[in-house]
Amino acid sequence: MLIVPLQEAKPGMKLAANVPHPADPENDLLKAGFVLEESIIGRLGDLGINVLYIDYPDLRELDQHLLPTLSPARVQLYRQIKATIAAIQKTAKPTVGFADYYVTVRELVLTLMQRGEHPVYVEFMAGGLGADEVGHAAAVAHLSLILGIRLHRYLIKERNRLDPAHAADVVNLGVAGMMHDIGKAKLSRRLHLYSSINPPQDSAALEEWESHPKVGYDMIRGGVESSAAAAVLQHHQHFDGTGFPSTLARDGTAIVYEGSKIHVFARILHAADLYDRLASEAQDEGRRSSAEVLHLMKTHYATRLDPQVLYALPHVVPPFPPGGKVMLSDGSTAVVIALNSDDPYRPFIRRFTSDGAGLEPGGISLAADGALEVESVGGVVVRHLIPARASKKAAPA
Repeated sequence: MLIVPLQEAKPGMKLAANVPHPADPENDLLKAGFVLEESIIGRLGDLGINVLYIDYPDLRELDQHLLPTLSPARVQLYRQIKATIAAIQKTAKPTVGFADYYVTVRELVLTLMQRGEHPVYVEFMAGGLGADEVGHAAAVAHLSLILGIRLHRYLIKERNRLDPAHAADVVNLGVAGMMHDIGKAKLSRRLHLYSSINPPQDSAALEEWESHPKVGYDMIRGGVESSAAAAVLQHHQHFDGTGFPSTLARDGTAIVYEGSKIHVFARILHAADLYDRLASEAQDEGRRSSAEVLHLMKTHYATRLDPQVLYALPHVVPPFPPGGKVMLSDGSTAVVIALNSDDPYRPFIRRFTSDGAGLEPGGISLAADGALEVESVGGVVVRHLIPARASKKAAPA
């Protein structure tokens, strides 16, 4: 596969992945294998489609990264969240059985694990299930699961009262991701569009909006395992002790949740939620790139996040995803062919030939080549977002 911005799409290109309808994500506009026509490309642009996955014979080994996104479990996850939110807006309790959530999440975990020990999150497909609250919940559940799988040793350390297999099980994390904002369905409709990076400015509205984790917790506790309920309740608590909702002890004093006092599932959920909000709520058109979002999280939002989770993020959400086209600092163009586990900002690439018609033989590690860096992606300069080369050191546990 090759990730191609719509403005670079040409008639005759063949799709490597389905193109979901942005207003109806359960249905596809085009199926994998469809050969593009000029008129179709124009219509996709009118509908707000910005990126396509194109079949590229020399890069078919990269198609593995599309597997979880095309998984029936991920679509089912979307449908369950959509049905639950619709039901809650009419009644006090969800009508979709909690057992169904667990089945769907387990199926998605199995799909993720088919890609090896360390699956990655294909950022460009994140918007494939819509940009509304349903699509957001599906994206957060998906990213939370991938982070949890990556951080399995950290989960065992943080949940040391449990046996290791139970501690590293991420199913309850995925269930919490599906339901993390379920409490919003019971708030005033005018508050539904606010988020942690765009909260209400009016104090009364802010107080009501900040109640949604507790509202959601009260709705689901007893129906899901305690770790999932705790993650929903605490997913807006920040590592530095800020965040919400406020909680009072029996003596009336405020309980401050910070650091490891916050359930590790909630810390992961908070990072996934923040990532998707920053990606999808950009002021200009379209989503922010992965490199831009990661930079914001490491600068403006770093104190909110568990350092271990923040460290893991670029390893599971590649700044430059496999199949993505990049311009290098020497002016040549290339495609990312593999990730670098030691330095995710310097992946393995293959250059395009000078005429752009094919790829040069052999790959190059940007980590090994000290002179080359990624300069820009899609015409946007990103070199200033790339961390300086660091001497080798042990990664956080």
